[in-house]
Amino acid sequence: MDLARKSLISAAELRDGKLSKADIEAVFDFLSASQDLFDIYRSNYEACGRIHKKQPFVGANKDFFAMSVLRFLCFDVVRKVFEPQIKRADPSWEIEFLQAFAAYICRTSDAQFIDELSEAYRKLAKSHGNEITAITIANDKSIREIVGRVSKQFPSEHIDFVNFSNAVNKALSDKYETYGPSPIKVSEPVIELFFNTLKDPEKSNFFRKLVMA
Repeated sequence: MDLARKSLISAAELRDGKLSKADIEAVFDFLSASQDLFDIYRSNYEACGRIHKKQPFVGANKDFFAMSVLRFLCFDVVRKVFEPQIKRADPSWEIEFLQAFAAYICRTSDAQFIDELSEAYRKLAKSHGNEITAITIANDKSIREIVGRVSKQFPSEHIDFVNFSNAVNKALSDKYETYGPSPIKVSEPVIELFFNTLKDPEKSNFFRKLVMA
C-alpha cells in the first residue's frame, strides 16, 4: 500500500495534481510488472554501495539498471509478441532479450546509453534515497530524455530488423546453448512487429507514453 501511495503521488505531481481513471490503472499495471525486478536491482545496488563506498557502479549493476529501464518501456509488448518463445524457454528469456536490446542500443545509436542511465540513477538515488520507486524512475526527466532520444533510432528498416534479430539470437544461443535454428529464437517479421507495436500510441504503457509521446 505504501508503494502504491508513493507511486500515485509521484504520478499526480507529473499531471499537475490530476489523475484520470485511466492514469491510475496505468500506474498499477506498470507497478505490477516492474517493481519486483527493480527491487532486485536496488538491493544489488545497495549491497555494492556498501562494498565499494567510493567507487562508481560495477558493470553488472549498470547493465542491470539499463535492462530494468528497457523493461519498464516494453514489458507488455515483449510478453505479448514473444509469448511463444518465452513459454518454450523460461522467464530468463525476457532478461536475455532486454540485455541484448541494451547492448544493441550501445552499438548502434548511443555508446553511452548504459553509463548515462547509471549517472541519472545515482542522482535520483541521492535525492530520493529509499523512497525511490519504479514510478519515480519513470517520472525522472533525465531518464525519459535518454530513453526518448535512443527510441528515435530504434530499428525501422528491414536490415535493422535483421541485425537486431541476429543480436538477440546470439544472446539466446549463448544462454541456452541452442546453436542453429531453434523455436526459442526470433525472426525478422516478429522483431518488426515488436518495434511497430512499441511505436503504436494506442498500445502504450505508462512509461512509454511519457517517453515516446
